[in-house]
Amino acid sequence: MNNITQRLWIVTELFPPDETSTSYILGEIANAMVQKYNVGVICGPEIYDKRKKLDVNNKFRLHESIEIHRALGADLDKNTTKGKALSFILMSRRMIALVRKHVCAGDKVLMVTNPAPMIPLMARLKKKIGFELNILVHDVFPENTRPAGLKLPMYSLFKHIFDKAYTKADQLIVLGRDMANVLEQKVGKGENPKITIIENWADIGNIKPQPFPEGKIILEYAGNIGRVQGLDKVMDMLPEDVELHFYGTGAMEKKLEERKRKNVFFHGPYFRSQQNEVLAACDIALVTLQEGMYGLGVPSKTYNILASGRPVLFFGPKGSEIDLLIREEGIGYCGWPEKWDRTTLIEMGRKARVLAESMYSESVILDKFLKAI
Repeated sequence: MNNITQRLWIVTELFPPDETSTSYILGEIANAMVQKYNVGVICGPEIYDKRKKLDVNNKFRLHESIEIHRALGADLDKNTTKGKALSFILMSRRMIALVRKHVCAGDKVLMVTNPAPMIPLMARLKKKIGFELNILVHDVFPENTRPAGLKLPMYSLFKHIFDKAYTKADQLIVLGRDMANVLEQKVGKGENPKITIIENWADIGNIKPQPFPEGKIILEYAGNIGRVQGLDKVMDMLPEDVELHFYGTGAMEKKLEERKRKNVFFHGPYFRSQQNEVLAACDIALVTLQEGMYGLGVPSKTYNILASGRPVLFFGPKGSEIDLLIREEGIGYCGWPEKWDRTTLIEMGRKARVLAESMYSESVILDKFLKAI
């Protein structure tokens, strides 16, 4: 460890002890990278959303050798478009100042695509300083604003700026085959950056298959109950003999509750440490991706559903990564099944767990990162 001299900087707004999924993923990547690099992190404040309670059962620990430099947070309402935009700009300015201060020529950088303004800022700084730039693409801006219903002023100008910025990277790491297709079109022909597919992983160590429930078939949605998930449409199509259980909170929670459906239940927010029991409470788990989001994001929750030994009911663009995964592996349904049969769901769940262990375990995916960077 003491003989490692090559510097790797991880640049991300979200990082532990914050408990968002992005924070957890980047924290585990940082821990893995100490095998090869002298790891430093440039990130935002310790907690992204101060209104949320911390999970006292969170067992994540960061390697003691990792050096962290944090930018001051922006105390703005990130649930409004204006507040989120201002927060992105302020956080980007503060983080890029830390990059200028600490990153040197010959260093390697792994950055994630949040906050979005960091992408063109880092592309410009790469040329000036002379570091290697690897971008982990979780979101594709500005294309992702359109499915969300946001009218971005000067959209074409922003797209030109970001398309050019992506071409300056040495490597783009994407979450799925659909995202690789979108990025290939985005960077165009010529001396393009390398595009590498590295999926999210399943937490097979902490999430174990449990017995299926008895009685009515239970469909479960766990995560952000937001405007772009299309959950109102799912409720409209829900069969009377199937229960739908929501775990989480979000902008659409109250509106959905106000419908007062007898077979729909709301359980509120949950901690990461509770995922095992939450996922065990259903026969099949719901994953949605809004139409128009092809290649612009991959729902990371899918992989922990596989770890729990549960099949997936997916509503989203045909040919997207999760759509392809379900159809190729027979681990769920893309759209409503013709009939609900628990024996079939149990067999799909068994196959899902085997797939999680063989293809999407944390060790398998982190090994891909170690080989890619």
